[in-house]
Amino acid sequence: MTARPDADIQPVLRAALTLVAADGLKGLSLRPLADQLGSTVSALSHRYGLKDELVAAVIDAAREADTAFLNGWLSRVRALQPLTGSLLADLADAILDDMTSPRHAARTLFFFELVQGAPTRPEIVASLSAWRDRRLAFWRAAAETIGPPELGDALNGYSADEAAHGLAIGDVAAYRWLRRLTLRRLCDGLVAAPGATDLRAFVMLHAALGEMMTGPDGYEPQPLTDWQARIARDISALIITQSADAVTHRAIAARAGVASSTLAYHFPRQEDLLMAGLEDIIARLHGRVYRDPDKIDLIEEDLSSVEIARATFAVALAATRTPRLRACAADMRRRRGENYLFILNRQIPGESPLDLLSSQALSIAGIGQIVLDGVTAGGDIDRSAIEALLAAALAAR
Repeated sequence: MTARPDADIQPVLRAALTLVAADGLKGLSLRPLADQLGSTVSALSHRYGLKDELVAAVIDAAREADTAFLNGWLSRVRALQPLTGSLLADLADAILDDMTSPRHAARTLFFFELVQGAPTRPEIVASLSAWRDRRLAFWRAAAETIGPPELGDALNGYSADEAAHGLAIGDVAAYRWLRRLTLRRLCDGLVAAPGATDLRAFVMLHAALGEMMTGPDGYEPQPLTDWQARIARDISALIITQSADAVTHRAIAARAGVASSTLAYHFPRQEDLLMAGLEDIIARLHGRVYRDPDKIDLIEEDLSSVEIARATFAVALAATRTPRLRACAADMRRRRGENYLFILNRQIPGESPLDLLSSQALSIAGIGQIVLDGVTAGGDIDRSAIEALLAAALAAR
């Protein structure tokens, strides 16, 4: 059945946001919702419809609230016309701050959890795609007076990856400054202006953010037995290809070909499974990031660019609930462009005009685009905006 016309979805939306913020998409089911609302499953179903209909209604309500939020910002952007690239960058920075502020963070996290979980939840794709497309329309409208035309698409991808990290580490001053510098380079030209000092500031803040890894709240990998480490590879693969929400004892036992009882002995809780998978992702990404760039061989990589995008996105979302992962999220965020710059320079004939700040901006936008395009199963990754910005930068040298 569908929701009754007089059904007020707002209480359900608030309950859903609370549950997802605490426990991911697995909390978004009828029983937890009914408990959160002080109701029963039968009463909830009678008033709002069956589970898929109810979830679609919740997503639609969240999209409407997000649309009102974005429309408010679009009116401010238009009131400040004519824009410069630097002003658009500062506005984008303020919008990302607002998206991840206490007032809007739960809705922003809900959107990203849906994006991450879409590969295993085909029933949410239609409603989520409408929300995703609305965000793209906003960024296109915000950037429409600043060329090139692909900038709005790039900002949409950038905002997806960046806001997910902002939810986890937005209170870190070095992170906020890095974001500001990267946005200015994205909006005001990828090639540094003569005499520009932004790269010097970026390098200094880049190092400062890395200090989180060795500070008092730094990251220490948890020891695993050889058997656990082998299973962790299966767990990380499931997180990357589907979502953290897909990690259950039954799913991992079937994937790894082990008895459920044996798996439960080594990983008693679902949280133990999830953390082992995240640990494996972190170790594999660090093994890629920290190696000498000239040793990168894309043909031999065990993680594709799509898998890397989904993996780092999963770590960022996990860090919103697991404080000890915050340093990892910060470190992965700051190292976005390092190996990518080497790859770009290897592909560009002659002297490259790009630097670490340029590659950081392109990398963040590209990763966000990959994650957003993954909402539609089997959909191609649209790299046209990144390729157009890169082509314009090379043409200007």
